[in-house]
Amino acid sequence: MHHKSGKGELMKHIDLIHKIKAFAGARDDESEDALELVVENIASHLTEYTRKGFAARLPKELQNAAQTAPTMGIVDDSIIDQLMDIDDVDERRAKRNLRAAWRALCEHLSLIHISEPTRPE
Repeated sequence: MHHKSGKGELMKHIDLIHKIKAFAGARDDESEDALELVVENIASHLTEYTRKGFAARLPKELQNAAQTAPTMGIVDDSIIDQLMDIDDVDERRAKRNLRAAWRALCEHLSLIHISEPTRPE
């Protein structure tokens, strides 16, 4: 196991995976795949500048998925189909895993936003 000095980015990533598992009853690999697809899908709709800011708020393991996402909206049409193919699961399970990944990611980003100091205007 790697221990990095810093703010425990590895733990944040693991925590996201554990949340998805708890929300959806998904396996580790399914949780990871759903999380990456959600991150890629969000990033595909952002400008390059905004995508960099989004990636910076993610655990290190997800930053690449956010920054290398296609800028065209190809992903959003078939995100459920993609997860069904990647994990060999049915539509119901794919949707449940994606919803759990979305929920975990929203909670993660909310916590970051709340914990950031505000600048006086």
